[in-house]
Amino acid sequence: MAQYRHAKGPSPLQIFIVVLVVLLSIGVIAGAAFAVYHFGFDKEEEVPTQAPVVPTIATFDEAPTEPATEDLDAKYEQLAKTYVSNMSDDEKIYQLLITTPESLTGVDAATMAGDATKAAIEAKPVAGIVYDTINFEDSAQTTELIKTTQSFAKTSMFIAVAEEGGENSPVASKLGTTVFEATSTYVSQGEQKSFDNATQMAKDLTKFGFNLNLAPIANLEGDNAYSTDAAMASPLVAQGIKGLQENGVISALKTFPVKTDTDKSVDDLKASELLPFTAGIANNCGIIVAGDAVLSSIDADNPAFMSKNVIAEILVKELKYNGVVMTSDLSTDYITGNFTTDQIVENALNAGVNLFFKPSDLDAYVEAIKNAVANGKVTQQQIDDSVTKIIALKYKYGILSETANASAPTATEVATETSTEIATEAATQTATQ
Repeated sequence: MAQYRHAKGPSPLQIFIVVLVVLLSIGVIAGAAFAVYHFGFDKEEEVPTQAPVVPTIATFDEAPTEPATEDLDAKYEQLAKTYVSNMSDDEKIYQLLITTPESLTGVDAATMAGDATKAAIEAKPVAGIVYDTINFEDSAQTTELIKTTQSFAKTSMFIAVAEEGGENSPVASKLGTTVFEATSTYVSQGEQKSFDNATQMAKDLTKFGFNLNLAPIANLEGDNAYSTDAAMASPLVAQGIKGLQENGVISALKTFPVKTDTDKSVDDLKASELLPFTAGIANNCGIIVAGDAVLSSIDADNPAFMSKNVIAEILVKELKYNGVVMTSDLSTDYITGNFTTDQIVENALNAGVNLFFKPSDLDAYVEAIKNAVANGKVTQQQIDDSVTKIIALKYKYGILSETANASAPTATEVATETSTEIATEAATQTATQ
């Protein structure tokens, strides 16, 4: 019987070698396919690849991001700094002054604006002009007067009036706008009345071109004080400011600090007479007028607007006011009879005043400011800082457009005048020598 021998199976080593060869073959084939697929053999058609875009997956535990709120005050300040950097030293000095058209041009009563006004504004580019009843004949004349005067300014001006209400209402009395009761009557009518009346007053004023009202009164005496009680006056003052400023008219809150009880301490004043000013500051009043009262317990040697203790320490430091500070009327007999122009300029600027109102002699004040800087009594930086505040306020209320640049005149519409109108102006506005 034939005998068969069983064949041996493959060894483990042989199996390993076979598997390895198969795997290597697969790897080579796969690599070749990958190369053909991704690179091809035609390099001219190679297209660069881009990194894959990873989709953003929203998470539900994150609050939605709100757009950043623009800091408008910082914006206007930066615009102002740029503007001031392009101004000459003389232009800066004149921006510290608000004057009457009579003081600016040398006429008895300015009721129209022609070549004389144009030449005066170009030579003395003041921050603003304040008008009164002597300048108003009728609505059309006043509108033309203001429009034309403003058009002559390289740096658009404050156009001011003191329209308080009651008997002190030059616009209402001469031009037939809304007649308002004295603000002392508002305390019985409420905050809404104060706001509504101020709103209408602003609308009346802007029709003619006014952008600054020397009101409201924050003191506690007189027909146009809102109340003799500081706590009751404060909200009415606040609403008066809001009504004016929300409708395009800057308020000049007056008169800081008080005209009553000048022997009180700072703490006593803050708890009483200064409350309406605190309310005004909280509602962003554009200007605060520093008065000429002497607070004997705080500074017995200087009126308020010339006192560091009153302006720098109380108004700025204690009440946290960072806006424009303006003097009261500098043409009064009390001021001109007791202080020299040099004293007023040096003390007021060093106290923290930014704006001089109705200087008795415009040229003398300009020279005094120049001398104060030249003699080191006041620094150029103080002048620049004051002008920056003033220009920033003009930006804030649209008096200067945000595209305005001090290196070139602003785009203003200049009213044309006939030779007859110019001759009439020269004849009717007699210069005082």
